[in-house]
Amino acid sequence: MNKFAAGMVMAATLASPLLAHAQVRAEGSLSNFSYTLIDLLPNDGIAPSLSIVTPQGYAGGASVFGSLSQSDSVEPWFDDARSQFTAPYDRDLAVGLATSVGTARASLTGTDFHSLQLHTVASTAGTPAASRHAKGQSGLNITEFVLSPGTRVSFFADFTGSALITPEGEAHQAFRDYAEIQARVSLNANIQNRPGEYVYVSNFINREAWNGHPGESPASERFSLTLDNKSAFSADLSLKYDLHATVQALKATEVPPTPVPEPATTAMLLAGLALVAGAVRRRRKIVGKD
Repeated sequence: MNKFAAGMVMAATLASPLLAHAQVRAEGSLSNFSYTLIDLLPNDGIAPSLSIVTPQGYAGGASVFGSLSQSDSVEPWFDDARSQFTAPYDRDLAVGLATSVGTARASLTGTDFHSLQLHTVASTAGTPAASRHAKGQSGLNITEFVLSPGTRVSFFADFTGSALITPEGEAHQAFRDYAEIQARVSLNANIQNRPGEYVYVSNFINREAWNGHPGESPASERFSLTLDNKSAFSADLSLKYDLHATVQALKATEVPPTPVPEPATTAMLLAGLALVAGAVRRRRKIVGKD
């Protein structure tokens, strides 16, 4: 490659915007739902049971949500969100957003309790010129359970989740990158024939990643929650599951955006290099004749 061609390649390279990316991603799922029962009062003559009944009044439902946003000096600025909600017993939902900023997806499926599946994904790429956010969320509220007196119930689900940050280049240091996947379950038991008497328990799993802590590799564990109905009355249960995936890349310091030459400026630069190369060639010819 001659010097003129090399100069043209270098000029084109300098005229291109320099971007460095850091992949920030959170993903999680809940599946394989089940429960077990233990008799706390074996001499009361009542067999442990968890009945599925048609709920009275508010029956709960399901929802999924996804959002993406970008701000600062990169255009276009935008803030987009999608959501879906269902009536009781209609649990087949999905939303998704995908742009150059990142991805946000959430889904919830299942015809009954044992076949439920919740899944969320959020990912984004940070650059020295933008702050970016992505979030996926799915959740449902189940109110059709009635627990027998003197009974312990334990609900289970398989959790799989990861929060990862994969830096690329020095520009990654200019960001406060954060990724989180969280699963949360709560259970409220209202004791029948005892107004105001209830039992509440909750549990959650959390995976996080941030600058200096690249995150935890995909992990799986059995997610559980236990509630004791020690009363002599049945209890109406309100069981709620939520799964959140959240990521963000926020500017930690002011990073001057890489200049992006206008087309006219680039053309002038290339033309100038061509003139310089031509002058060098003419000078060499003159020197050669002498």
